[in-house]
Amino acid sequence: MISSIPKRLAIALILVIGTSPVLGQGQPPKLAQLFVQTNYLYADGVWRPDDLSEKTELAFDAVTRIECYKHGGRDLVDADGYCVQMTASIVFGMPDIDVAYFPVITWDTDKVIAADSSTAAFPACTWTQITVNLQDHSIMATDTRKLGKGHEGLNGVCTVAPLAQTYHLLDKVEELTRRRLRAQNLADQQKKKN
Repeated sequence: MISSIPKRLAIALILVIGTSPVLGQGQPPKLAQLFVQTNYLYADGVWRPDDLSEKTELAFDAVTRIECYKHGGRDLVDADGYCVQMTASIVFGMPDIDVAYFPVITWDTDKVIAADSSTAAFPACTWTQITVNLQDHSIMATDTRKLGKGHEGLNGVCTVAPLAQTYHLLDKVEELTRRRLRAQNLADQQKKKN
């Protein structure tokens, strides 16, 4: 037990020192690190809405791994190239893992674009496009609301979703630390009110 105390202290210092841009005003968020090979790429991170607000702040912390393969997706997505998004989170105290496959639409020297169907029945509310920028090593997802009959969702739940929402995949430690600090600030403010 004694040996774990210095380890915890070291981790805390790394979090505080390593996430100092989170605390700074006007600093751009740190992107998730993208690893690129000739026929394969991957990154681990946390999605964050580009227009961050109380309405768009994600309800559950989730970590995501994106992997894209130039070949081998015929049986999975009916296209040679594909991307897979694996997301792990804790929802209401229970572990949750989600896996989604996206056919690659474009793979060139500048970008990889993969998207699910804008007309398929599922998911009911939105379709997603993932864009991997191979020049600046950013990964962006755009969720676009499906329009028309059959895409309203149960009791019209889909109609309250924004027409489009963009996200960037950010560094896990920095973004989760930002969220913890935000939650602590909100808790402190609530205590002051009471």
